[in-house]
Amino acid sequence: MRRLLRSFAVLVFTGSLTAACTVSTNEEPVAIGDPFGLLEPTTTTTSTSTPQAVTKQTVVYFLRSTDGSVALTPVTREVDVAADVQEVLGNLFSVRPDGAERPDEAGLTSAIPESAVLLGTSFASADSGRLIVDVRGLFGNDGIQGNDLRNALAQIVWTATEDVDVRDVSFRNNGAPVDAIVGNGQIADGPVNRNDYQSLS
Repeated sequence: MRRLLRSFAVLVFTGSLTAACTVSTNEEPVAIGDPFGLLEPTTTTTSTSTPQAVTKQTVVYFLRSTDGSVALTPVTREVDVAADVQEVLGNLFSVRPDGAERPDEAGLTSAIPESAVLLGTSFASADSGRLIVDVRGLFGNDGIQGNDLRNALAQIVWTATEDVDVRDVSFRNNGAPVDAIVGNGQIADGPVNRNDYQSLS
């Protein structure tokens, strides 16, 4: 009897061990867990930032002489991207035409003397469209006269009015109001604009 009980116990233990080691099967596929997130879709963000421009193109006016006549001639220049009308006029004053460095400026001249200085610009009032240009070395005893002065003022006016906010221009000589000479050689009665120098275009 004791031998029979021992045999039965061994049989029960073996059966339990077999059941513990058996892998259950399913008729349908069962998803396996993903504790580490390895199966999750990944997204890659690519940075495609565009370099910010540091310069922009603007237009200034010089002079071209042909058969004794003088004509305003536009030239494209590179200026700082934040440049306002004063800085553009400063470029006109300080950077002389140079056909060797900038081929499109070959044969051009400027009536603005190298000794002339742009002292500053300001608008007469908000949204007025009237730009006040203060200079030294254009008017008076230390300046230029006649057609040379007219041509220099034409360059300034046409360059300034390339700016959409500028409608016309008044001049100052060292801060004092001064009259401009217009295209026909007459003294202007008040501010001047592009039309006053149309004969040079």
